Amino acid sequence: MVDRAEVFRVADKLRALRGDKKVRVSVRRVRDALERKGSFSDVGPELLRWKAARNYQPVIELMELPDALQRRLGDFGKALLDEVQAHESRIRDGERRNFEVEREAYGYMLDEAGMTVDVLEARVAALTAEVERLRRDGATETAAGRTPEEMAEEERRRGVWERGASLRALMARKMDEKVVPGAQEAFWQDVEREVLALLRKRGPMPAGDLLTNLSGNLLNRGADVEMPLSVGWLRFRLRALAVEGGSLVEKGGRFVPAEKGIEVMPEAIAPWMVDEEPPTTDGDAVMRDVRDVLARHGPMRPSEIVPLLPAGTTALARRFWSDGLDRFAKKMSERVGPKTYFHPLGDGRYAAGPEPEGEQAKRVRR
Repeated sequence: MVDRAEVFRVADKLRALRGDKKVRVSVRRVRDALERKGSFSDVGPELLRWKAARNYQPVIELMELPDALQRRLGDFGKALLDEVQAHESRIRDGERRNFEVEREAYGYMLDEAGMTVDVLEARVAALTAEVERLRRDGATETAAGRTPEEMAEEERRRGVWERGASLRALMARKMDEKVVPGAQEAFWQDVEREVLALLRKRGPMPAGDLLTNLSGNLLNRGADVEMPLSVGWLRFRLRALAVEGGSLVEKGGRFVPAEKGIEVMPEAIAPWMVDEEPPTTDGDAVMRDVRDVLARHGPMRPSEIVPLLPAGTTALARRFWSDGLDRFAKKMSERVGPKTYFHPLGDGRYAAGPEPEGEQAKRVRR
């Protein structure tokens, strides 16, 4: 135990310090100044009584303000604290009242629900009793003497029959719309004829380009005969025609017409493949190599030709043109004509050899 008078005396002494020695009155400082020390739990309550008795405001006092101002600040702080506590109390009281109102409303709802349940239970009991009475009196039997179970079974069978009739009608309609025998074979024969016409006109083409250039009517017919055309499906059918003795030959992923199963190839070197004079410029040499690529691989677009050019040709093009092989399509378009190494086909592709006579005029008119 500690002496209250001694605690008050030590606390007053610490509070009276001024200047650099001024400190805050705390339990630790008071305990250290006591003669018999004591425990913190004994000193704390006594110091709390001292603070209440002396109206100790450490924050204000340590600022060394005038006494009158310190008192006013202390009074203001207490008044502010009281107002805040009163405001919080009013809020809690309002929430408590609202809770009571809501609880009362929920009670009314539960009472109404209970009354509704009681009414429904009474109604169910009455209906159950009525059903039992009717069963005892035999009122559920029909004039024909059939039981409700028999009538329900008859109704179920009637529903099954009606659904079956609808399904049979739908199946009959589908059978009427079934593809006529031979329509698919006739469709593929028309595809073969149109593909051969395209290949003879434009030269070797892959399956994707062939599908793009097929007529819209033919594509619609494919859907009608349950043979919708796709690149893979068309390639599969064309490869079936490229077997020995077929009408097509596949070469490097491109299809060309064939006669008696043998690919149509020139038997002799074309005159425009023979260079009697050396190239006049490096650009002319590049275009000769382009012609050779077209002769080996068939009609191609400029973007497809560039990767196939030899490395030496690519280096030669960089020396001749400042931008090398950039904008190569424009460079090729400027070198077409009756006496050049290749000619356009009108779909962005070029073929080896000079342009046939009359084709340039037709292309210009188009």
